[in-house]
Amino acid sequence: MENPRFGLPGMLSLLYGIANPVAFPGVMGQAKREQPEVSFAGITVVEDNEARAVSHLGTPILYPVTLRGGSYRRFARDGSIEQVNPGDLRLPLSTVVEMSRGKTITRTPVVASGASVKEVYALEDWQIRLSGILMDEPKQPQGLTTLEAMQDKLLEFASLADSIALGGDHLGGDLFQQRAIDRLSILSLSFNQIPGKPRMHGFQMTCESDDALELILQ
Repeated sequence: MENPRFGLPGMLSLLYGIANPVAFPGVMGQAKREQPEVSFAGITVVEDNEARAVSHLGTPILYPVTLRGGSYRRFARDGSIEQVNPGDLRLPLSTVVEMSRGKTITRTPVVASGASVKEVYALEDWQIRLSGILMDEPKQPQGLTTLEAMQDKLLEFASLADSIALGGDHLGGDLFQQRAIDRLSILSLSFNQIPGKPRMHGFQMTCESDDALELILQ
């Protein structure tokens, strides 16, 4: 059964309140080629140098993300740690990326003053939200052509007891490498049904950046 044509911006607004997302030029062309049944009308296209944690318009960025395969740890049924390789996963082309980062600051009030002394101890991890729409995708590069196959693969990655290497598919530059984000940890994964669209489900992944630290024992 073929997916009915629908407008992506309207669906993202319905599910997550994301209005008028933006996309890189290469991402928009790739999306239109691989998902011709989806209307991307209403999405603004920006150049690479105009995109930071959000675009210069202050809006989330439409960006294909790849979770990299490799050797990862996972809890087995008996509670032991096992090594698994789930393979690469290119998330749906409808995936919207939102990033934010805070600081760890200690504030000390100053007597007889309306100010405070602020001490910055560290930058916090990047908070990353990946939202999008799952649907049947005949040209999905890892062969996950059905909604159910993509859901199962997302659940497989979410079950890992490890941080996950990632990358982007945009040839003009990587949204994550620009912020020195090489890995992320999945904190939560949720799915939403879309009324009147039986072959389309919304998904949302809440993640944090994770830096690989090497221990040298002497």
